[in-house]
Amino acid sequence: MSSRLGCGRFNNQKISPRGIVISMMEYRSGHWRSLILCVLAVLAACGTPQPPESHERTVIAMGTLVHIEIMAHDASRAGRALDAVEALITDIGRNWYAFGDGELGRVNAALAAGRPARTTPGLGRLIDHSLTYRAMSGGLFDPVIGDLVQLWGFADFDPAAAGAPPTEAAIDAWLAGRTTRQAVTVQGNIVAAPGPVRIDLGGVAKGTVLQQACALLTAYGIENAMVDAGGDLKVIGTRDTRPWRVGIRDPRNDGQIIATVTLAPREAIVTSGNYERYFMHEGQRLHHVLNPRTGRPTPAAAGVTVIHANAELADAAATALMVAGPDRFEEIAGRMGITTALLVTTDGTLLTTPAMAQRIASAAE
Repeated sequence: MSSRLGCGRFNNQKISPRGIVISMMEYRSGHWRSLILCVLAVLAACGTPQPPESHERTVIAMGTLVHIEIMAHDASRAGRALDAVEALITDIGRNWYAFGDGELGRVNAALAAGRPARTTPGLGRLIDHSLTYRAMSGGLFDPVIGDLVQLWGFADFDPAAAGAPPTEAAIDAWLAGRTTRQAVTVQGNIVAAPGPVRIDLGGVAKGTVLQQACALLTAYGIENAMVDAGGDLKVIGTRDTRPWRVGIRDPRNDGQIIATVTLAPREAIVTSGNYERYFMHEGQRLHHVLNPRTGRPTPAAAGVTVIHANAELADAAATALMVAGPDRFEEIAGRMGITTALLVTTDGTLLTTPAMAQRIASAAE
């Protein structure tokens, strides 16, 4: 193979297969010294690959900011991939909101009226997965919780307008419908229940978005990227030849980091906490992570972080572990196949699985 070096003329001198052959007399001339330095500089540049550039975009969807960062040399390919992911996220944000006029909103309108509903394959598959996660968690994660979310005022939450919690009678009435909620089924693209129910996928949908967005980036030939949906994120490959490193937020202190971890390619890190949507009532923090067994916010956990290759499972598990609290943290993590997780209690105690403890220790080293 030959190459042209644009840094001078060879003046008909011969070049051997092993390099440039010149005499010491020729080397003493400034011409040859300059030529050799030029050749060496070009060869060095050819042997040092240039680092990929960062291509970024931020999308507003699902009530949060979704940030995509691609590390790539090909700006055109990166731009097309960003366009495709933005379209995907925007569509999901519009159609998977439980209380709007998108697809899930229409499904809920039918189910609330006691009628079965037809879904697209994507939404039907997510509802089916969510019911599986409910079984895995022993019911601590439950997608059929839309009416309870609405009862507490977290459907279209405005902290400035938040009032008192629902009455005991209203919560008890919702709890009385447990048998109906447990009987929700998905067969093909048909979702049905024996009575009025509403589905809320807020505890799992961001994980699904991370999975689908990264799969789409891979389909566009992107090898290194990160998708961050409001602090929940999944990575592909590395960032500029180095692993992606992320901080775990302290749920009790805004802006503080309690630990840093390194993510392997295609891993996701997902957090659920009591600090995102909440209001204060009589000195008590009432937040949006609701226990389907009691109908009330979880009392003992301030935040849970889960690391797993499957972002959708990690999202559901983070919600379930918030409900489980410190007493059942290890049990529910094991039931859901989660080996890397951390729970921060409301009094600041940290509970970790052995794998998470090792990750934190390794990052600190």
